[in-house]
Amino acid sequence: DPATGEEEGDSFEEEYPLEDLEIATSDFMAKVSVSDFRTSWETMGNTNEVLEKFVLQFKKMEEAVAAVIDFLGMQPCDGTGTVRVNSGGKPHMLHLSGVFVGGRSVLARAQIAMQGESGGVILKIAVRSEDQMVSRMVADCI
Repeated sequence: DPATGEEEGDSFEEEYPLEDLEIATSDFMAKVSVSDFRTSWETMGNTNEVLEKFVLQFKKMEEAVAAVIDFLGMQPCDGTGTVRVNSGGKPHMLHLSGVFVGGRSVLARAQIAMQGESGGVILKIAVRSEDQMVSRMVADCI
């Protein structure tokens, strides 16, 4: 009864099916551009920088670049989000920026290089932010 708060007659528990939901660290990142990546990178400094190296299983440089952008959920800067045609097998440098939950600015520099005939890609990444834990979480998204 709504007036008294007492149960009215027989009741039963209801069940509602829930869909599986995956939440990644990148879901807490907003893609935000910076006007001058190099200046922002140098201004942020390397106090809270995290460096990592990974081997990724991609056959094409373009696929690897797109995947890194997707993994991190950040905004490519200075036109580095696309690989130049005829780059001659040279490593690609990717500059990314974003804002993590709590308003923490995050910058990342990623060097992506093909590994040779065996296939695969080598990713070297440096992540800088105002908070060491945020830098670590973002680097661990790969």
